[in-house]
Amino acid sequence: MFGQILYTQVKWSRTAVAILSIVTFATPALFWRMVHEGFFGQNSAMEVMNGFEALGPMLVAFAVFAGLLLVAQPWAVDSAARHVYPLALPLPWRKYVAMRFGAGALLLVIPAITLWLGSLLVLALIEIPATLRGYPGTLALRYLLGSLLAYSAVFALQYLSGRRAAHLLLGILIGLVVVALAAEFSGNTALLYSVVNRLIHWPGPLAVFGDSWMLIDV
Repeated sequence: MFGQILYTQVKWSRTAVAILSIVTFATPALFWRMVHEGFFGQNSAMEVMNGFEALGPMLVAFAVFAGLLLVAQPWAVDSAARHVYPLALPLPWRKYVAMRFGAGALLLVIPAITLWLGSLLVLALIEIPATLRGYPGTLALRYLLGSLLAYSAVFALQYLSGRRAAHLLLGILIGLVVVALAAEFSGNTALLYSVVNRLIHWPGPLAVFGDSWMLIDV
């Protein structure tokens, strides 16, 4: 039964997964190419670090978007059909939801693998100073964990609140913006930064997004 659910997940999400995979594969090389005129040649440690400085935040955005997309597409298809497909299966709703979650989580591995391959490619094309090391596996694993965290949060929100999920998500985003503006105007930005740092640094629940996402580091 899981194979059938995985098949439908692939069928509904294959285009999105293919695009995400291409993007994650090409992003490391594109960032380096935008900073430097060519791949080959000697570069100082600072030049190499600066060349990948913006790679981490971009991959964080990709990870969050991947998690959101792999929840939204299957739900939209099920919702358009009034959930006839899951209700017609000889499965309890809870077991179906668990299998649907597992199928989407499994597909998130593909962009992580292509990110790892793209990172290996760019590391093979540039010369790294002896003081630096490449971390393609660590970067790919961090991307996978980040996308799984985003996927889990959006999945729980979607399947617990149903059609109200979009409104709830919008309400959460608006609430965060209001809190940030209130802290700015009231002069309590230090308190806000302290709370954010506790959330995005270990042992905070969002620590995977807070630490440095570096392909090349000391």
